[in-house]
Amino acid sequence: MNKSLIALSASMLLGLGMGSANAAEGKAAAQELGCTACHAAQNKLVGPSYQAVSERYGGDKAEILSIIKDNVKNGASGNWTDVTGGTPMPPQPNAVGKTDKLNAIADWVAGMAE
Repeated sequence: MNKSLIALSASMLLGLGMGSANAAEGKAAAQELGCTACHAAQNKLVGPSYQAVSERYGGDKAEILSIIKDNVKNGASGNWTDVTGGTPMPPQPNAVGKTDKLNAIADWVAGMAE
């Protein structure tokens, strides 16, 4: 594989928030907490993609973390109706209080802003 192709591949992965140890931790935390049942990195599933979340909030990690914490505690409805068709996000009691994991997810998601 030539060097320019390797460099391009690496920059694409970094641009998607997938090129660091923090990204690996965030992805693993999302999988462990069950977030990936409804959310994917780049494609809408039941809920919006992580990349869409990052872009909507300008990659602002603090804002993304605040939203994640609120949504796992209280659920969410109406914020992504254009994407979800109105399907609400129920509270996720298994994720409440898992600050380290939620922080890792927020870090990963914030890194996906273009």
